[in-house]
Amino acid sequence: MELQVRSDNGRPVVEIAGRRPELDLVKLSTYSYSLLLDGRSHHLSIRPDRDGYLVILRQQTYHIRLRSELDRTIEKLGMQGATGGGGGQITAPIPGLISEVAVKEGDTVAAGDRLLILEAMKMENEISAPQAGTVLDVHVAPGQAVEQGALLVRLEVS
Repeated sequence: MELQVRSDNGRPVVEIAGRRPELDLVKLSTYSYSLLLDGRSHHLSIRPDRDGYLVILRQQTYHIRLRSELDRTIEKLGMQGATGGGGGQITAPIPGLISEVAVKEGDTVAAGDRLLILEAMKMENEISAPQAGTVLDVHVAPGQAVEQGALLVRLEVS
């Protein structure tokens, strides 16, 4: 199911499966929230997870993965696998500018760990490790422009 969140004059607007429910969310503690949804009160827990969030609502656990408009465009173009090449080669899914490199040669990474940030179309795109491994080499540096398909990082897959 797709949930869209956007801003309308500074106020968040939520759309779930084409419907706009009335809602109010109040943070109670670090991971605990009170949700008023279409006049009904619910308690929910939201905890960060490796590639999104775990949401517990009415004793059901849901895994939520956040995707930007860019993520959806990449999927529509059939490029979602572009960041992970064969043999642990991580390539640029789109042209952009490297704004951060979070790993160095010899680092051990888990699947989902941040490798670098690629800025494109005024958005920061986190490039993550597709699987666990050791960084063999890093082919980019902050401030460097890259083209689509450029080699960013090579991993020795565990």
